Amino acid sequence: MTTDKQLLKSRFSARLRDYDSLAVVQDAICGQLAEMTGRNCTRPVDSALEIGSGTGFLTRRMLELYPHALWTINDLVEQSADFLEPYAAGHDVRYLWGDAETIALPDRLDLIASASAVQWFDDLPRFARKAGNLLETGGYIVLSTFGPENFREIKAVTDEGLDYYTREQLQELFESAGFLTLETLEYTRSLAFDTPLDVLRHIRATGVNSIRHARWTKRELSDFETRYRNGFRNAEGQVTLTYHPVLLIAEKL
Repeated sequence: MTTDKQLLKSRFSARLRDYDSLAVVQDAICGQLAEMTGRNCTRPVDSALEIGSGTGFLTRRMLELYPHALWTINDLVEQSADFLEPYAAGHDVRYLWGDAETIALPDRLDLIASASAVQWFDDLPRFARKAGNLLETGGYIVLSTFGPENFREIKAVTDEGLDYYTREQLQELFESAGFLTLETLEYTRSLAFDTPLDVLRHIRATGVNSIRHARWTKRELSDFETRYRNGFRNAEGQVTLTYHPVLLIAEKL
């Protein structure tokens, strides 16, 4: 499926103000990715790129790890700068707005970082090769995406959703592009909500409902609620939503 990047940009732009307080899973992922980076990426980093910065969950952690590097920070949404500026202050940071799959990116990099963004890419294998060309030998790619169990409830009820790589497929993809895997991590995390409508509100508030163009009809919404409750109600009477983060640290050979 080809992602509508303009719709994606519009949806994320509309939800930036609420994102930090509601995207608890994404924030935790960035903490884990930073810890893995600190353990594995031991060479000096003088020039680095972040793709899909959002409001800066990963940005602030990367700037703490590599405070003296020249950072290029990329996102689809220019308004992200309002949230990034407090973290960027005192650092050598340049902003680069646009679709990282199509715009020109800086080269001779020591590190490329990305959290919860590449699942939106139309051609991840092509991006892996591009990343290899941008990095110096011995440079690092550190990223998180999501695996096949991500939002499995939504996929089961609506038959809509992104196509995700498994951890093994992601590792093989980057190794085929000339990388050596240093560490991977995957897990699932389930959030509980009082109603299926609360699930939709959560997804909308964190900007990740951008694959659906059309509005729900009343009949569709009622059917969604019934099927979701029947299929994914826990012992407490709440309904669940599953996240499946996949994290990868790799070195360019």
